[in-house]
Amino acid sequence: MRKKRLLGIFMGMAAALLWGISGPASEILFAHNMSVGWLISSKMVIAGVVSMVLALVIDGKKVLAPWQNKKAATQMVVFILFGMIAMQYIYYKAVAVANAPTATILQFLSPVVVVIYVALKTRELPRRVDVLIIALAMFGTLLVVTKGHLTQLAISPQALMWGLLSALAAAAYAILPAALLETYSPLTVTAWAQLLGGLLLSIKTPWWTRIPHLSTFEWGAYAFVVIAGTIVAYLLYLMALQYVSVTAVSLLDAFEPLGATLTSVLFMGFVLTGAELLGGVIIIVAVILMSLMEPKAPES
Repeated sequence: MRKKRLLGIFMGMAAALLWGISGPASEILFAHNMSVGWLISSKMVIAGVVSMVLALVIDGKKVLAPWQNKKAATQMVVFILFGMIAMQYIYYKAVAVANAPTATILQFLSPVVVVIYVALKTRELPRRVDVLIIALAMFGTLLVVTKGHLTQLAISPQALMWGLLSALAAAAYAILPAALLETYSPLTVTAWAQLLGGLLLSIKTPWWTRIPHLSTFEWGAYAFVVIAGTIVAYLLYLMALQYVSVTAVSLLDAFEPLGATLTSVLFMGFVLTGAELLGGVIIIVAVILMSLMEPKAPES
């Protein structure tokens, strides 16, 4: 039992690290004229096809079940548009206009957004401890975006906007499929969302045209984003949930900004100031505290 739990923790940690490292990998691609739209449409189609094949093998005919119920089908469409597509596009846009560490740290604020959403939905004030944790997270955010110079932004207003929007999108990604995941396989739900989301984006940005001219190294970075940072990371996440609780896996998400930051510092020459480091640590600690305090989950 202990070995299985340790295996689950390792899988959850590896998934978060792969998600984090895919941020700097995508930053390399954007620096060589790959558009956000091309990256997202192509990687979602590829990941969607692979996930759908796995879903067919594991879930069989049940993969069609979400579309056989009108309410579930509506929820799927909403999740695809405002959960999967929004989170993918906005996060990578934040990476493109800012940098991977800043985008990932700001996206990590999403649990704070969820708590605020729950308060608005239930028309109940957040608990005092939640208010304190939110204030702590906001202070950490202030340090990250000002680099300690509290009266002026150290990143562009556009970067701040996309970074905060990525937190909103990540919160929507967590909230919108809640009812679906109570009834249907997470693999099936995600496979449909990735595949159909990628195909929808391909209407605007056909990935089979305007293929970027990249070096072997840059195509390797693209392969990492698609295979390791999308397909493998999500499969590891699903397998981790078989051995450890959702709360434990959510705590391991702290390795995502850690992976993004360490990769950027060690391999891409990113200089992290003391204020940014402190702010990032404060945000991670705040989110971990929030997970440990187990705030009420939104009702479906």
